[in-house]
Amino acid sequence: MQITIKNKSKIIIDEFIYTYLPNYIRELFSISVDNKRLSEFDKMFDIDSKMILFKALRNLLITKNGKNEFNIKINDIITVDNHNIGYYINLITYGNREIKGYPIIKIIFQHVADDINIIYKEWENGY
Repeated sequence: MQITIKNKSKIIIDEFIYTYLPNYIRELFSISVDNKRLSEFDKMFDIDSKMILFKALRNLLITKNGKNEFNIKINDIITVDNHNIGYYINLITYGNREIKGYPIIKIIFQHVADDINIIYKEWENGY
């Protein structure tokens, strides 16, 4: 999962991307996550799925490609219980034969990608 943001303006948006957007993503997760859905994963796999997702969102990998493009993605070098965090993100997102996936991270990333101009305007206006 990755968000790619292309800055087509001459405005420097580094502070927005590196500072505001990760906080916005974590806040959006906090207010929209369904704890009941996550508890199903916790019981089935003996994990703390909310902690895993929060850890992934606290350690987002943000890279700048040239002057005008940024990528935001889950940092796959993070581990939880001797597994790459991506393993758990995929398990929660897509599920398996026993449990339906809960694509909360995918939904949030898609929302940010779709509404990046609105999010930027809110940040610019101090909301």
